[in-house]
Amino acid sequence: MLRGAVPDDGRTYLAAAAGDSPFAPGTPLSPGLVLVGRTPTWVYPDFPEEPAELLAADIPILYSGPDAVVVDKPHGLPSTPNGKLLRATAQSLLRVRLQEPELVAAHRLDRETRGVLVLARNPITRGFLQTQFQRREVTKTYQALAADIPQVGEQWQELRLPMLKVKDDPQVRVVSAASARRGAKPTITRIRKRGRRECWQAAGGATAVYELQPVTGHTHQLRVLMHHLGAPIIGDDTYPHYRPGTAALHLRAVAIELALVASQENGASMSATKTRQRIELERCLEDPWSGWERD
Repeated sequence: MLRGAVPDDGRTYLAAAAGDSPFAPGTPLSPGLVLVGRTPTWVYPDFPEEPAELLAADIPILYSGPDAVVVDKPHGLPSTPNGKLLRATAQSLLRVRLQEPELVAAHRLDRETRGVLVLARNPITRGFLQTQFQRREVTKTYQALAADIPQVGEQWQELRLPMLKVKDDPQVRVVSAASARRGAKPTITRIRKRGRRECWQAAGGATAVYELQPVTGHTHQLRVLMHHLGAPIIGDDTYPHYRPGTAALHLRAVAIELALVASQENGASMSATKTRQRIELERCLEDPWSGWERD
């Protein structure tokens, strides 16, 4: 938001889209131009150097429709811009590669989590996708590699745990039910075992692949659950000890089910078709052990 005069600092300032701006959106604002009142403005920031391997990351497209595109986000690539990375994110790279500047991630995967990511491509129906995540109408399935837990079998189990996120603490805690009154939130996760091996190259002893379905959405919910069960996910740099960037997290989003197409009726009236679609990483589902050595 500029006031007074447009700065002469070498950067390009453009009029932003706002009802109270006297300039058409995208109009270049010349350095020194005297402004009347506060003027909404876009500016292209100076981009710091970002990792070349992330900028060149392969982002396979799993689904492409009128309202959404679904991709397989690689490990280490953020879903959306953050304080450190602006271009080297799935959203930014796909906007450029697909030449669709309106693409917006409908949800997020942690940077260290690989897998299925949904992006809204139609601004008019963007809320249709995002609302499904907010209302917990989306079924998400993850796979995690961790030590074998004998108590977890091949049938789905539902686990309920109160979790507490404390400001400035990188770890989320599992607390007693009584602590729920002091800011803890209930979480629900479904879990089952997909396979077990006596040893695996990333860990000693028996190792298993687990499928996890978070019913609720809480920070680090799956990672905290596995740590609480005594089997932190292999490569987790936060649980049980906080050692950021020390290894690759062996957690991947392998399937998602939601309605991906919205229908428009009677002009401005919008209604969901309610036709749910399942998008999945078939290779991971067919062979849960495949691919971990590359993640």
